[in-house]
Amino acid sequence: MVVKRAGVGSMAMVVLAAGSGCSSWRTIDPSEATIDQYIRIRAPISGRLAPNGDYYYIDRHDGVYQLFRRPAGRTRVKTLTTFADGVNEYTLSPDGRWIAVTAGYGGDEQFNIHLLETSTDNLTGALVDRETVFGSVVWNRQSTAFAYRANTTSKEDFYVYVYDMQTRTSREIWNKPGYWSPVDFNLPGDKLVIARSVSAAEGYLWEVSLGAANARPITSLEESWAFEGVGYAPDDARFYVVSDYQGDRLTLQEIEPQTGYVRPLLPGMAEHEVDAAVMNEARDVMAVTFNIDGYGRLLLYRVPGFEPMPGPVIPDGVVGGVDFQGNDIVFAMTNARTPGATYRWALGSESAEPRLLSDGDTQGIDVAKFRLPELVHYPSFDGLQIPAFLYVPADYQPGTPIPFIISYHGGPEGQYRPRFSEYLQYFVSRGFGVLAPNVRGSSGYGTPWLEMDNYKNRMDSVRDGVAAARWLIDQHFSAPKMVAAYGGSYGGFMTMAVITQAPEMYGAACNYVGIVNFETFLERTKSYRRKLREAEYGPLDDAEFLRSISPIYLVDRIETPLFIAHGKNDPRVPLHEAEQLRDALQARGRTPEFVVFDDEGHGFQKENNRIVFYARLAEFFERHLRQPTG
Repeated sequence: MVVKRAGVGSMAMVVLAAGSGCSSWRTIDPSEATIDQYIRIRAPISGRLAPNGDYYYIDRHDGVYQLFRRPAGRTRVKTLTTFADGVNEYTLSPDGRWIAVTAGYGGDEQFNIHLLETSTDNLTGALVDRETVFGSVVWNRQSTAFAYRANTTSKEDFYVYVYDMQTRTSREIWNKPGYWSPVDFNLPGDKLVIARSVSAAEGYLWEVSLGAANARPITSLEESWAFEGVGYAPDDARFYVVSDYQGDRLTLQEIEPQTGYVRPLLPGMAEHEVDAAVMNEARDVMAVTFNIDGYGRLLLYRVPGFEPMPGPVIPDGVVGGVDFQGNDIVFAMTNARTPGATYRWALGSESAEPRLLSDGDTQGIDVAKFRLPELVHYPSFDGLQIPAFLYVPADYQPGTPIPFIISYHGGPEGQYRPRFSEYLQYFVSRGFGVLAPNVRGSSGYGTPWLEMDNYKNRMDSVRDGVAAARWLIDQHFSAPKMVAAYGGSYGGFMTMAVITQAPEMYGAACNYVGIVNFETFLERTKSYRRKLREAEYGPLDDAEFLRSISPIYLVDRIETPLFIAHGKNDPRVPLHEAEQLRDALQARGRTPEFVVFDDEGHGFQKENNRIVFYARLAEFFERHLRQPTG
């Protein structure tokens, strides 16, 4: 069946079978849909094709993410996992016989690895230990073994191991201190490139000879650059990376492991950051996704010469989840009107339209009426222009102040990108505006921008956040006390920081799994994360500085109505951050809204919990922002 779908860019698609489908052919106007209906919008993620044509993906049919399979040529799907707290990710072996599935417990991120045999659907625990975090599975090309990382021996460090599928045993192949992960095996499977991550802007690659039990660095240990591994070239004599080496942004490059020589590739795209790069099994085609002002662009190249190839036409949005199977490329796309769709496209088909593998369930809401963002820039305290995405209601009259939500992203090396956001669209449909800034320190704009907020410059990013509210007020989009601050994780810190630095501007705020005290945060976050976070925020032994940037010491300035939300099992920003903020406010006679979910961690994954949270948040913002006060 061929169905024309009017998406952004008017892209027609050939529909094979929707992974979730629409709940009804009757459309509901966005202004009439309930918050429950908005939060129940969903789309399959992590779609992969097996060699036999079976389609695997993750979805939350029953409110928790599980792994599903749709056999080739069929529409009926089968549930493959039933973990109480869902799956985190999965990795399909090259021959399609095995799937390594990682799953945790109640949001604690203590992920274990389970093996699913695709011929029988038998699922067994391969690496199960509640005290250990397992992950980053990388299969060898023969499907006889996979590499992974784990902090079994040292809770502060991730070492690298190889799991043998025949003997069902593991052996440690790298045990140096640090945050290490496997990247790629060479063709024979006797060498493995591993990566050490020090910070978002510093990383190193080593090549381990598995048989000889020796290793060598393939990137300089004397210089600090970001290196993200892609994979071995077809001849195994070179290794492709995404790096800012001798530049100011992440680009595609190649390394000669024997000499350490680094050569830039794709000079014509050097002004844009690379999101990711993936090769097909034959290693003769590479897909590269670029980040262009937050939007994604997918380009194909013939390897090793990197001649451009024809590629699929994709609407404006964010592209990810790229993979290859045989002569097909699989990719996912999302934008303000697309919850998430996964497509397959035959290499070399040029004018052919991508075929839809799975689509979102919109709950019958007319997402074609969802508001598209406008990319704007506003000046900060020092004149720096800050990029931001602006959403306004359909009936907005310019110059008329309306309630606005400023959504501060996490990271801090994150980036707000114009993906689908059901809760954001709910607020816009109710007459709220939304501004999502990418303050200094965000990724996607080059290394200098990424590092502008490090350590002693922390409060400069907060000033960018305050400038967002000031710009909305000065441009008459909103008014004092009609602006809300909202953010999770580092965005929660931003929320608390801006309402203590400029309390006169904000009429409401929501701190979602956020940091309020950098000293206690660094003391209590999982030990394997501490060094990575100290590289960003400053060392734990510089307690005086950490206290100077911590909103907990400015609680007396808080006059903004506050909603605090957290997961009990958060391993990144422990619950203590929320509890000490609540206690400090209560000691001063203030009563914040406060909600903790016992079965969640760093963010809320379960559908029922998300409905409860966003319903309370919607009521909270409605109550405090509809009329300016003070």
